[in-house]
This record gives sequence, structure tokens and C-alpha cells, in this order.
Amino acid sequence: MKREYDVIIIGGGPGGLSIGTLLAREGISSAIIEKDAVLGGRYRSIDFHGARVDCAIHFLASMVGPVGNTSVYQQFKLLGIPLEYKIVPWAMGLVTKDKPGQVEYLAMDPKLGAANFFGFFAFATGVEMDDSAKAELMRVADITADMTDEECKKVVGISFADWIDKNVTNPIAQAVMYGMEPIVGASPKDINFGYVAKGFGAFKSHGATLIWYPKNDTLEDAFITPMVKYYTDNGGTLVTGRAVTSIEMEDGKASGVVAVDTGNRYMIEEYRAPVVICAMPIFEAVLKNILKREFVTDDWADSIERCAALSGPDLSGFFILNRDVVPRDGYGWIHVFDSDYGIPTYMGDLVVGSYVNAVDPPGKQLITSLVVGSTPISQFGLSPSMETVKAANERWKQSVEKAFPGFNDAIEYEGMNLQLNFSRYAYAVVPTELDIESPNIEGLYFGGDSVWAVGNAMSDKCFQIALTLCDRVAKYIRSRG
Repeated sequence: MKREYDVIIIGGGPGGLSIGTLLAREGISSAIIEKDAVLGGRYRSIDFHGARVDCAIHFLASMVGPVGNTSVYQQFKLLGIPLEYKIVPWAMGLVTKDKPGQVEYLAMDPKLGAANFFGFFAFATGVEMDDSAKAELMRVADITADMTDEECKKVVGISFADWIDKNVTNPIAQAVMYGMEPIVGASPKDINFGYVAKGFGAFKSHGATLIWYPKNDTLEDAFITPMVKYYTDNGGTLVTGRAVTSIEMEDGKASGVVAVDTGNRYMIEEYRAPVVICAMPIFEAVLKNILKREFVTDDWADSIERCAALSGPDLSGFFILNRDVVPRDGYGWIHVFDSDYGIPTYMGDLVVGSYVNAVDPPGKQLITSLVVGSTPISQFGLSPSMETVKAANERWKQSVEKAFPGFNDAIEYEGMNLQLNFSRYAYAVVPTELDIESPNIEGLYFGGDSVWAVGNAMSDKCFQIALTLCDRVAKYIRSRG
């Protein structure tokens, strides 16, 4: 096997593949080194008792208007790969044991822009906002809509909670801001204002965050399979079943990586390149000593630690029902709120399998769940116990039963997995925003979704970073002659 390339990419998830395909388009030789036997990361599909479905349940989001504006769509267009999609209504569903079989719905309407939060607050609390609270929210929307990315980047060291306390005086408007936790997936005290400003500003400038999905396929079939084909067809090398153990440096410059063959008794292999792109989460690379502590500056080390603190998993649940219990012609993706906890409490998402293009077994219905692992009711932490995971799963099932009686009795097969959350760790309050280029090691770059505290929503940031990273790496390679 060839062991010398222009670029080595660590990790074959969406981040590694997105940069790999762009480099292949530029004629730059590269190898993607992936520890698993196949590529795809959290975009993989699984087979569950006759159903084929995404292994990590999550939605695709656009904070930049139409789907055609997203980075993933722009990259696929650049590569000449067709990408068909559908818009998924973003619906909240409120349930209570006092009204079995009834769900009160609220769907975000892009035409309403920032005013979506007026309806969301009334829905989630039962309290209507007065004119002064609405005016205060619109003032905040105006401020954030006018902030450039560079201005957002300057406030990544300020927590959203601190910004609210200092800049929002109306108590109801403050409650709305704090109530955004189910939307951003983390506590306002843990996330930086720069990210929230970009997201909140998008409501004013583009309407509500747009939720979308591939038109006909799972995430693996729609994104991973065509990228793998493009990459290999254009000279890219895939090296699977190898776990990178260290990034190698010579005279302050990247020189390659050391990996072990996990299928052959951990035989040591070396791969040489003047450019190394770490497309695995940066905090995981530091934790495993792949990226040695002395390779980063002190302010970066601090930021990496803070990101790691928000890096807990989310819970995906899979349920094969022996009959249709959830209507197929209703909302296919529901953020479930339960009012039996004193105040409406976010329990997680319910997703109809066919809505995300899963293949149902004959005569059965697949339902999946997403329980975010960083809300007060489901605080999994970095190493959750099965007791904690089962309790979160059971709470979700109890709430769904209120909305769709007979759900639990209809369960024929049930399964769960824990997957590292998408991007939430990058929202951390940090002294320095982690960039795509090492501050002190020449030829060392970072891809994936764990850098840039300000960027596109969720996994679209992988593709946004890849577009910028390709230009930077190509210039560096060509400057070397």
C-alpha cells in the first residue's frame, strides 16, 4: 500500500469525507484513515429487525435560508452530485395525562421570522407576552441580525446567560431567552453568545431555522455513499480498520501519522504527508494523545477542555411497532413537551421512521427517538450509566404514550444507542475560538464540527469548514512546490 501522500485525513465521517472529496477534485493526493471497517461516522445506517434507518437520529438545519444556500448543498453542486431534499416541518407537541390521545401542536413558520418565539413562548409556558416583552425580543433580533460572523466571533467568550442578564431587562423576554434551551440543546450558561447571536439573527434575516432531509434516502445513502464513490473515483485512498495513535511532527511541521491495524494484531503502520487534517473531534484527539498537549497553545488547550465538557452523548431509540400507532400523515418529527412536570418540559423528539426514509418491515411501523443528553431532565454526562439512560428512555416513552395511547403495548422490538452529539460542544464559552489551522504547527489542520464556535448549524458546519479548508490546504501544498 502507498504510504506517502500530500495530505493525511484522520477520520472518515462527514467531516473527513467532505474535505477529502474537495481535495480529490483539486488533484491533491490524500488518504482518509478511519478506525472503523467502513466510513460514515454518525451518518451510518443500521439494520434493526428488518428496518433500515439512520444510526444517529438528528435533523439537518439551515440557518442561511433555502436549502440551496447550505454548505452541503453547495459542495454537492460543486462536485456534480445530485442532492434531492424535502422540507420537514419543525413541530412542537405538548402532551398531558389529562388529555390522552390529544396533542397540542405548534409548528415554526419561516414567514414569521423572529415572531416565532412569541408563539413558542406562549405554547411552552401558557403565558402570552405583552407588547413590551415582544418589543424587547424584536430589539434583540435586530441586534443579532445586524451582527457579522466576525462580530459574533468576538463574543464567544461571553455566555448566553451573562449576555441576557446584562442586556435584556424585560423579565418575560428574559424567560423567553432562557427558554431557548430545547432549541440549542444546552443550558444558556454553557453556550457562547456568538453562536446564539448567529442563530437568533437568522430568524430575522431568513425566517425560522429550516429543517430538511434527503428526499428518498437515509443519510448514509444520500451523503456518504456518493462521496465515497467520488473520492475513490478521483484518486483518493481509503484506509479502514486503522486507528491513528499519533500525529507526527518534525521541526515544528506536520510530517504524517502513526496508526495500528486493528484487524491484524495492532501492527504499526506509518503514513507520511506534509499536511495532516484531524477530522475527528479535537478534544478526542487530545484525550487519546493523538494530538499531544505540547502541540497546542495554552489558550487553545483551555478552549479544548471547555468543548470537551459539553461533549456528552445523545440517545437514539428505535421501536418496531406491530401496528401503526402514530399517524403517518401527521407531523413526522415532533419535539415532545410534557406539561405534567410542573411546567412544559422537553422530553425529546419523536420521529416517524418513514418520514426519514427508513424502510419499515412489512406490516410494522418504525418509530425513533432523540433524547438530547444535555438538558436538565436528561443530563447524561460524559460516561452515562445504563440506569440514567434507561430512565430517560422510559420518561420519553411515558410522554409518547400520553399522545398516542397504545404505543408501549405495540412495541415488538426496542433498541437504543448513544452517539456523540453533533456540534453542541463547539458552542462552549471559550477564551479563543478553535480555528481550522493550528496556531503553532505548520501543516496541521482541523476539520469536522468540533472547531469554529460560530458557524452553520449542526453537521452542515462540516461542509462549511471543508470548503474553506480546501482552499487553505491547496495554497499551502502549492506553495511548497
